[in-house]
Amino acid sequence: MWSSVGVVAFLTLMFIIGTVVGPPKKTATEPAAEVSPTASSSPSTVAVPATQPPSPSLTHTAAPVKTTAAPASKAPPKVPAKASAADRQAAAAILTADDQHYRDELAKGQSLLGTPAYTAWYQALLTDTRYMPDFSKADKHFTADNEPTDLIEQWRSDNGDGASAVVQFAVDGLSSDAPNAATRRDATDALAGLAKADADAAKIAAG
Repeated sequence: MWSSVGVVAFLTLMFIIGTVVGPPKKTATEPAAEVSPTASSSPSTVAVPATQPPSPSLTHTAAPVKTTAAPASKAPPKVPAKASAADRQAAAAILTADDQHYRDELAKGQSLLGTPAYTAWYQALLTDTRYMPDFSKADKHFTADNEPTDLIEQWRSDNGDGASAVVQFAVDGLSSDAPNAATRRDATDALAGLAKADADAAKIAAG
């Protein structure tokens, strides 16, 4: 049995040992400290790349194809109507006779130069308008659709030149020295114009 002195001494020793060594350390794993949502540290900022303009497309756009509209189809040219051969020849005969009338007048004037009868012939010629009714007679053989307008107008022009030259011959023939260079030139011009008129009439007859 321990004496009371020994017990006291033992307890005293154990107290000293406990004081020096200290309480045993805890070995249990401490829980991780919770992060307060109000912590002063700012959350990490993730850098957002700046928006870049879209890269130009490498795809080439085909150039527009220029198309030419097909020309509208034209109606075939209208073929002018043609007068009958009988009408063409009848008209040409009237025109040719008119040409011959002025050739005959020229020949008559040439034969009367320097005679008293020349004045009467001259006065009658100045009122001669036979070409006008002859033209109208010839024109009646055609219609508006089949008239050879260009040829008839050409005849009227050439016949008019010939007839005018005959009138000029009559005027120049009044000179006291007629026949002279002027009357000879007038006669030549008259025959040339009337020859052209005959050729026009021949074309009208031929159609």
